[in-house]
Order: sequence, then C-alpha cells, then structure tokens
Amino acid sequence: MYAMYASRLNLRAIVLPALVVVAIIGFVVGHRSKHTVPAEKTLTASVASVLLNYPAAWQQASSPPAIPGLPITRELALAPAGNPAHAGLLAGGLPGGEPSPLPASFVALFRALPAAEVVNFLGNQAYRYGRLSVPGFGRELTVYAIPNPGGEATGLACYASPGYAADMRTCEHIVATLTLVGQSQSYDLTPNPTYARTLTASITALDQQRVAMRREMAQQAPSLALQQAATRLAGVFSHAAEALSALEPSLAVGRAQAGLAASLVRARDAYNAFATAINQGGPAGVTAARQLVYQAEASIDSALEGFALLGYKHA
Repeated sequence: MYAMYASRLNLRAIVLPALVVVAIIGFVVGHRSKHTVPAEKTLTASVASVLLNYPAAWQQASSPPAIPGLPITRELALAPAGNPAHAGLLAGGLPGGEPSPLPASFVALFRALPAAEVVNFLGNQAYRYGRLSVPGFGRELTVYAIPNPGGEATGLACYASPGYAADMRTCEHIVATLTLVGQSQSYDLTPNPTYARTLTASITALDQQRVAMRREMAQQAPSLALQQAATRLAGVFSHAAEALSALEPSLAVGRAQAGLAASLVRARDAYNAFATAINQGGPAGVTAARQLVYQAEASIDSALEGFALLGYKHA
C-alpha cells in the first residue's frame, strides 16, 4: 500500500511540473505569435473632398472600366493588385445641381428605380444603392452618393465580376472608412417621417385625379365636359403647389422639392392652356396643348422619382 501511494506521489511530482512547463511554453508561444503577426498595412487616398483608407494589397489603377451613365470626374480608381478588370472602386465627383443624388443619365438606364438606403460613416452619411445591374456593364455594382447642396456631389462605386464577391466586400469596407475633408455635413439624410406623410398624402390625392384626366384626354374628343375637367384639374395642381410650398424641406430634399413645385406649376399652366385650346384653338391647337400636358406630367413623374432616390419610397 505504501509503495502504491509513493508511486502516485512520484507520478504527481512528475506530471505537475510537466504541466507547468507546457503551460509556460503555451503562454510564451501565444504571446510571441501575437507580436510576430504583422498588422495589415493600410494606405490613404484623397479624392473629391474625402479620405479613404485601403489595404496595401489594393493599388491605384489606370484605365478602369467605364460605368454607363455615371460620369465621375477627378476619378480615383483602386483595385486588387492594381488590376481593375474584375473588381475595384471608383471615386470622384458627381454632377451637382440635380434634384436627386444620382445623375439622370444613370437612372434612365434602369427599368425600376434603384432602392435608396442611408448609411452612416465617420461623421457623415451617404445614400447607398446596392446590387445594381447596369445594362452593358456586366458586373455587380453598388453606388454611394454624398450630396453637397453647395456644389459638386461625391460618388463612389464598388464593382465586381461574378466570382469576386470577396473583393466586393473589401471595396465596401474601404468605403466605410470614408471621412469628409474641408466640409461638414450638418444635415441629416434620413427621410423625415412627418414630411414623408404630408408629401405622400398630397401626391396621392393628386394622382387619383390626374390619372383619370389623362385617360379622358386619350379617349374623349374635345368637349365642354373635357374643358371643364381640365380647368378643375389645373386648380388641383395649383392647390398642390401651394401645399408643397408650405412644407419646410431639409437641405437634403430642398432641390427635389423645388423641382416638384416647378413641375406642378408647369402642369397647372398646361391644363389651363389645354382648356383654352378646346374652347378656341381648333384641332391643331388642341393637339399642341395636349402634348404640353403630357410633357408637364412627365416632369412631375421625374420629380417624384427624385424623392424616391432620396429614400422617400411612397412619394
């Protein structure tokens, strides 16, 4: 019995120091490995009043693929190993003065409007339009737009061919490091719920009447009833323009509201002209006035698209 007990003591004496040694070695190796693994090197690029941090595995590239309808000026191109053929990031200026964050030439390429999302970066926000399929481009595309009410907007585009999803994620991580330089974003891009409800109510009431009127214009010959309907609708457009002018827009939607107000006034004048033409313009005058109505209605639709691109989905 004593011999068995002694052997257990000896075994414990051997095992415990061995475990201590293993623990010490593990501790040392673990800490050594943490210090010997180098952190990924990052570089910084500046373009269009923004700074971007990007991994050293990505490099500035020349001759990136052109994105149809998206004119980016003072362009900076980054791509894995400097090869922009299959994946990369384009950043630069976008045309200023437009009512929506995306250029009209770009929006016109899509059957359905790109869905807008407001994303937060370091001290600023941007509109994000994800997973776009642009005719003739052949790569998945995500576009970010940072409006500047005082001048040129900033645009960033991440793109990747099929099979390059990891590069697409890296590109979006680069965009997430974005910081503004030389300007501050003192306004919120997030749609205002109260403003959205008021705008939606006004446009919904208007749509119910203008759609019916367009149908009557296409199906009915000029008549006193059609003249009276056109005059009434002109009054509805006038009322809608007055109601819109009473709203206080944020800086983010100021241009969109001004564009919609101008389109409503244009439609009011076009319907009044149509009513006058029915009364005294003759067939040629009625045809010309009808075309003015259609053009004014198209400008309203375009203005409402601008609100949708700002995240006001039900405008």
